[in-house]
Amino acid sequence: MTEQNELIDYLKKFGHLSNDDITLILEQSVFKRFKTGAIFVEAGRNVNEVGFIISGVFRYFFYDKEGNEITSLFMSESDFVTNINSFNEYIPSSGTIIAETDCTTILISRDVWKMFSEKISSWNSIMQAITNKTLLAKTNFQRKLISQDAKTSYLDFLEKYPTLIKRVPLVHIASFLGITKFSLSRIRKQITQE
Repeated sequence: MTEQNELIDYLKKFGHLSNDDITLILEQSVFKRFKTGAIFVEAGRNVNEVGFIISGVFRYFFYDKEGNEITSLFMSESDFVTNINSFNEYIPSSGTIIAETDCTTILISRDVWKMFSEKISSWNSIMQAITNKTLLAKTNFQRKLISQDAKTSYLDFLEKYPTLIKRVPLVHIASFLGITKFSLSRIRKQITQE
């Protein structure tokens, strides 16, 4: 299946996989579609699977003390989708992951993940490299958001996520950038007039 080959090609960027490893991954991973609005992870529940995104956008969000919805992360093509803390630590997820668009994924259950860890010698090092890359990118981006003005943050967002602006509601992008939807609309208008 060509979708699963996308997963294999991505994993191979981070380490070696033998033909047996590839066969095992192809046999044990499951293809699944999520409609827009479908919940991948619900806050307060344990996460028992990891998805690799073939197409579409997922959004991770939580609620602050005032009950406002705060978008913390977008995940799209060639990203893994899960709450890594919940998955690794067997604890309830602190936020919700929802499909922002129709999504196509390849799912790996907790039991299959454990089997991969035991049977694929490079699995843990590949996953550690991917996790490190993802966390570093997220941390660096969020650090920049804190130290710059809203317009610069929006321009950086467009550079980092060029396709999301047409696929994700502006209110969620504004929440991610830590500004109001009104401010985001004003910034976008200002940019188009320059």
